[in-house]
Amino acid sequence: MNVSRTGLVRLVAGREIAVKVRDKGFLASTAVFIAIIVLAVVVPTLIEGETPRYTVATTEEARPVAEAAATLGADGGLGLPAADLTVTGTDDPAGAVAEPEVDAALSLGADGGVVITALEDVPGDLEELVGAASSAVTAQRVAAEAGLSTEQVAALTSPAPPRVDLLEPKPHQPVPPELVVVIFGFLFYFTVLTFGASIAQSVVEEKSSRVVEILVAAVPVRWLLAGKVLGNAAMALGQVVLIVGAGLLGAQAIGEGEIVSQVLGVSGWFLAFFVLGFLMLACLWAVAGSLASRIEELQSTTLYMQLAVMAPFFSAIFVRDEGPLRVALSYFPLTAPLVMPARVATGDAAAWEPWVAMAVVAATAVVLVVVGARLYAGSVLNTSARTRIGGAWAAGGRA
Repeated sequence: MNVSRTGLVRLVAGREIAVKVRDKGFLASTAVFIAIIVLAVVVPTLIEGETPRYTVATTEEARPVAEAAATLGADGGLGLPAADLTVTGTDDPAGAVAEPEVDAALSLGADGGVVITALEDVPGDLEELVGAASSAVTAQRVAAEAGLSTEQVAALTSPAPPRVDLLEPKPHQPVPPELVVVIFGFLFYFTVLTFGASIAQSVVEEKSSRVVEILVAAVPVRWLLAGKVLGNAAMALGQVVLIVGAGLLGAQAIGEGEIVSQVLGVSGWFLAFFVLGFLMLACLWAVAGSLASRIEELQSTTLYMQLAVMAPFFSAIFVRDEGPLRVALSYFPLTAPLVMPARVATGDAAAWEPWVAMAVVAATAVVLVVVGARLYAGSVLNTSARTRIGGAWAAGGRA
C-alpha cells in the first residue's frame, strides 16, 4: 500500500515538474535571474578593473613630488587611490603632454607650488596622488629647514596609524553579510511567491475545467495535494540552487574564491530553511486556490498568503540590528526561514539557535500541512461557488 501511495505521489509530482519544465515563463524567469546574479558578481570586478597606469613627465625640480606620488600610488594606503605611475624626465611640460603616452607633466611654478600640465584633463586619482605627495614633500622640506632630525620629520609626515583593538572580532568577509541576506531574501520572496501563485492558479484551473474530478477519481485528494506540493518544491529548490550555483561559478571564474567560501558557508542554512518554509506555505497556497471557483477570485483568496511571504522578506531586510525583536523573529515560524539564516550570516546566532528554529519551523510545517490537507480536501471538489474556510473545514472532516 505504501509503495502504491508513493507511486501516486511521484506520478503527480512528475506531472507538475513536466508542466513547469515546458513553461516558457518559468524558463525565461530562471534565465533572467541567472543572468542578473552572474552580472552582479562579475560586473563590479570588471568595473573595478586593474590598477590604473599613468605616465608622468616631470621637471628636475618637481621630481621629488612625482616620485612621492608614485610611492603613494603603489602603497594605496592612507585612503588614497592605487595607481601605477611611471615617471619620466622633461624640460618642456607642455611639449611632453603632447606625446600620446604621457598623461600629465609636473613642474614648479614661480611661487614654488606644483603645477600639473595636461592636454585635456587630469585623471582624478592622479590629481589626488600628486596633491598628497606635494603636501608630504613640502612638509618634509619645511621640517628639514627648521632643523628637525630625520626621525622627527618621519614622525611629522608619516605618523603611526592608530592601533585598533577588537574585543569581539568578526572574521573578514569579502562581501557584506547584509548583501548576502538581501540576495537570499529576494530569492526566497520571489520563488515562494511565484511558485505559490502557480500552485494556486493550477488548482483553480483544474477546478474550473473539471479536470480535478478526473484526477480525484484516480488519485486520493490528499495524495494529489502531496504530489502537487512536492513537485513544485523540487522545482523551486532546483531553481534556487541553479541561480546560486551560477553566481558562485561566476565568482570562481573571476578568481573571487573568498566570496565562494563565504556564500557556501551560509547557503546551507538558507536552503534548508527555504525547503521547510516552502513546504510550510505550499499547502496553504493550494488551499487558497481550492477556495476559489474561478481565476478572478484568486486575488482575494491569496491575499493573506502574499502577506505571509512578504513578512519574512521585509523582516530580514529592515530588522538588521541584533536585539530582542530580531531574536524573536528568528524563532517565529513565518519569519524564521529568513531571519535565522540572516543572523547566522552576520555571526549573531549561536551554533544551537538555527537547529532550534528549524525544529520550530518543521513542527509548524507539519501542523499546517495537516490543516491544509483537510481544507483542500473539503474545497477542491466544490466547483460551483467560492468556498468559505468554515465550510471547507467541515467538508474536509468528512472526506
